[in-house]
Amino acid sequence: MAESPAVKAAVEELVLANHILYDQTAVDGYGHISIRNPNNPNTFFLARSVAPSVVTVQDIIEFDMNGKALNGDTRTAYGERFIHSGILRNRPDINSVVHGHAAPLLPFGLTGTTLKPVYHMSAFLGEGAPIFEIRNFAKPSPDTDMFVKSADLGDALSKTMGLQYFVLMRGHGYAAGADSIKKVVFRSVYAIQNASIQSEAMKMGPVQYLTPGEATISQETIEGTIARPWQLWSERVKKP
Repeated sequence: MAESPAVKAAVEELVLANHILYDQTAVDGYGHISIRNPNNPNTFFLARSVAPSVVTVQDIIEFDMNGKALNGDTRTAYGERFIHSGILRNRPDINSVVHGHAAPLLPFGLTGTTLKPVYHMSAFLGEGAPIFEIRNFAKPSPDTDMFVKSADLGDALSKTMGLQYFVLMRGHGYAAGADSIKKVVFRSVYAIQNASIQSEAMKMGPVQYLTPGEATISQETIEGTIARPWQLWSERVKKP
């Protein structure tokens, strides 16, 4: 792995993001986050197959956009690294991807109920998160282990995401994308909070969602302040 200042900073931020996502329950023993190589847009960094809470700089592997480990690295990689390679390859506007299995999001992928923004913090959800149905892309049988573990499935997931920043995976979890690590962590945390709030609101009666216009304006405003929660979350997980 090249040790340029930009790569060193990106890898260190990636490690910190793993710990924050675990602390914020966006991931648990499973789940992962990637970052595009700042010196080469055709490769990305992702940890080897370990729990997010224990990721260190030494655990980071560089991959190409087909999910192949580079630099002769033979350590065990996440089987679903193709979530990252698929989205990063097809979305040049996205530089960081998160995948996790947060429970509050799962009912929306199971029922077809659209996850939509109910407050300003989750405005990036726009008009609603699409749902990836792996049965539609699995070959030769629609029955799978539910894992996105091939380049073809990574492409299919990316196409389902379309031009949005968040996609649900039926019976599995979610993937989020953004142009920075800080922003994708923010989106992961607040999509989960949105799911909890939306579920509760739906029990009470008809829900007033953000209009497309409100979502666009709110997203621009709130995502201009993400340094604030990032500082809070960073201080919570940094060891003295």
